[in-house]
Amino acid sequence: MKELLMKDANELYMYPFKHEKYGGKIENAEYDRFCLDESQFNNLVFMEANDTVWDDNQELVEKLTPKGKSRTLTAVTDRILQTYPHDLPIKIFKDLSEDEPWFDGCFILSARFDYRLLGELKIRPLTVWEKEHSAEGSFYLEDGNHRALVYSVFLRLGASKEYQPVRAIWSSNWAHIFPWGQVPHNGQGH
Repeated sequence: MKELLMKDANELYMYPFKHEKYGGKIENAEYDRFCLDESQFNNLVFMEANDTVWDDNQELVEKLTPKGKSRTLTAVTDRILQTYPHDLPIKIFKDLSEDEPWFDGCFILSARFDYRLLGELKIRPLTVWEKEHSAEGSFYLEDGNHRALVYSVFLRLGASKEYQPVRAIWSSNWAHIFPWGQVPHNGQGH
C-alpha cells in the first residue's frame, strides 16, 4: 500500500497537470468549510463504484451499489451490513477487503479507528444524474469515501457512541485536484 501511495505521489510531483486542461483554474476555485450534521453525513452520496474502480468485481458492485438504487452512505452501509453480518467493524472490513482490494484502506482504518483523526471530507453538490439516483442525497463525497464508510459502520454498530459532527470542505468543482471529478450540473452551494 505504501509503495502505491509513494508511486502516485512521485508521478504527481514529476508530472503536474495543467489546471486549465480540466475545466477550471485553481485560483477560481471556491471553498467553504463547515461541519456536516448527522443527516447530511448519512446522506452523503458514496462514489460510483463500477467495474473500472473495483477490479471488474461486478458481483460486488451490484450488491453494494446497484444501478438505479440509492448510493447514500446509509444505503451503502445497510447493504454492507447485510452482506457481511459481523458485530465488529474490523471483521466486516477484513472480509470485504478480501473480496475487493479497494477496501484495504477501510480495513486498515477500522483496526484503530479514532474519530479525532477523521479529518475533512471533500464534498461537492450533486449532479443532475446523481440527484435522480439518490434524491435524498446531500452532497457527493468527492474524497474521503474510505473514512466516511468506516465511521458510518462504526456508528451503525454502536462502536462509536454517538454522532460527532464531521468536518467538510465544500467546492462546486474539484476538477483542479481530481482530474476525473465530474463538474456538477445546476450545482448549488450548501
